[in-house]
Amino acid sequence: MNRLMIQAAFCTVLCPLLTAQQPTQAASTSDHSQTASGAQSVADVLQPSAATVRSLALKNARTISVSSDTVFLTVSTLDRALMNQKGWAQLGLNIVDVPHGGDLEIQVNRLVFTHIHTYILTEKATGIVLASGRVRAFDGVVASGPMAEQIVNALCAARLSAQSASSNRGL
Repeated sequence: MNRLMIQAAFCTVLCPLLTAQQPTQAASTSDHSQTASGAQSVADVLQPSAATVRSLALKNARTISVSSDTVFLTVSTLDRALMNQKGWAQLGLNIVDVPHGGDLEIQVNRLVFTHIHTYILTEKATGIVLASGRVRAFDGVVASGPMAEQIVNALCAARLSAQSASSNRGL
């Protein structure tokens, strides 16, 4: 019997308090959701897509730097391999020897106890990953050729298609 009386006392004391607070909470929640959705729709309109941001970063870059986290593939080996690629001269990019100094950065690594060499091409200012890949080769000299080919192909796809499209617009 005591238990029922305690429950009844709680209901009579707490129920009016709970019902008095519910409308204010509901009103503030609905107002908050309306402002959040309004702010979200404005943000969606102002933000470009991720593909657009990546392509603009590749088009606007003027310098590129290479850093290596492995002794098996040195920076100078990849520099030579990049400059020996067919489309490199058309890209108009300069390789900078200053660590972490270019508009774009290529980070090279080799997975431990494997023959897999990886690279990540990022925009230095924002840290956005623009391209990545891996090459399986016994040593860094052999891996540098296919790796440089993949990097130049990714850069040519973004930079040269934009240049040809802009030159066609003028005609």
